[in-house]
Amino acid sequence: MGAPYYQFCPVAKAMELLDERWTMLLLRELLLGTEHFNELRRGLPRMSPTLLSHRLDQLQRAGLIERI
Repeated sequence: MGAPYYQFCPVAKAMELLDERWTMLLLRELLLGTEHFNELRRGLPRMSPTLLSHRLDQLQRAGLIERI
Protein backbone atom coordinates (compact mmCIF):
# COMPACT_ATOMS: atom_id res chain seq x y z
CA MET A 1 0.00 0.00 0.00
CA GLY A 2 0.95 3.65 -0.34
CA ALA A 3 2.57 5.74 2.34
CA PRO A 4 0.66 5.28 5.59
CA TYR A 5 -0.79 8.44 7.10
CA TYR A 6 -1.60 6.76 10.45
CA GLN A 7 -4.92 8.56 10.60
CA PHE A 8 -8.42 7.20 10.94
CA CYS A 9 -9.76 9.39 8.18
CA PRO A 10 -11.52 8.20 5.00
CA VAL A 11 -9.50 10.55 2.81
CA ALA A 12 -6.19 9.36 4.29
CA LYS A 13 -7.23 5.72 3.88
CA ALA A 14 -8.24 6.35 0.25
CA MET A 15 -4.92 8.04 -0.48
CA GLU A 16 -3.00 5.12 1.00
CA LEU A 17 -4.67 2.86 -1.54
CA LEU A 18 -4.86 5.15 -4.57
CA ASP A 19 -1.33 6.51 -4.18
CA GLU A 20 0.17 3.22 -5.36
CA ARG A 21 1.82 3.23 -8.76
CA TRP A 22 -0.51 2.15 -11.61
CA THR A 23 -3.65 2.13 -9.43
CA MET A 24 -5.31 5.17 -10.99
CA LEU A 25 -4.54 3.92 -14.51
CA LEU A 26 -5.97 0.53 -13.60
CA LEU A 27 -9.14 2.18 -12.29
CA ARG A 28 -9.36 4.16 -15.54
CA GLU A 29 -9.32 0.93 -17.54
CA LEU A 30 -12.00 -0.58 -15.33
CA LEU A 31 -14.18 2.53 -15.62
CA LEU A 32 -13.85 2.35 -19.41
CA GLY A 33 -15.48 -1.06 -19.24
CA THR A 34 -12.52 -3.43 -19.42
CA GLU A 35 -13.56 -6.66 -17.73
CA HIS A 36 -10.98 -9.34 -18.50
CA PHE A 37 -7.44 -9.70 -17.20
CA ASN A 38 -5.86 -9.87 -20.66
CA GLU A 39 -7.80 -6.78 -21.76
CA LEU A 40 -6.39 -4.96 -18.74
CA ARG A 41 -2.91 -6.11 -19.74
CA ARG A 42 -3.42 -4.71 -23.24
CA GLY A 43 -4.58 -1.39 -21.77
CA LEU A 44 -1.58 -1.25 -19.42
CA PRO A 45 1.17 -2.94 -21.47
CA ARG A 46 4.06 -1.81 -19.26
CA MET A 47 2.48 -3.10 -16.04
CA SER A 48 3.67 -6.58 -15.08
CA PRO A 49 1.01 -9.31 -14.81
CA THR A 50 2.09 -10.01 -11.21
CA LEU A 51 1.65 -6.39 -10.20
CA LEU A 52 -1.67 -6.18 -12.04
CA SER A 53 -2.94 -9.19 -10.13
CA HIS A 54 -1.69 -7.73 -6.84
CA ARG A 55 -3.38 -4.37 -7.48
CA LEU A 56 -6.66 -6.06 -8.42
CA ASP A 57 -6.52 -8.05 -5.17
CA GLN A 58 -5.85 -4.85 -3.17
CA LEU A 59 -8.78 -3.05 -4.78
CA GLN A 60 -11.06 -6.03 -4.20
CA ARG A 61 -10.08 -6.33 -0.52
CA ALA A 62 -10.71 -2.60 -0.10
CA GLY A 63 -14.18 -3.04 -1.58
CA LEU A 64 -13.58 -0.75 -4.55
CA ILE A 65 -14.06 -3.45 -7.16
CA GLU A 66 -15.93 -6.72 -7.22
CA ARG A 67 -15.07 -9.87 -9.08
CA ILE A 68 -17.88 -11.11 -11.29
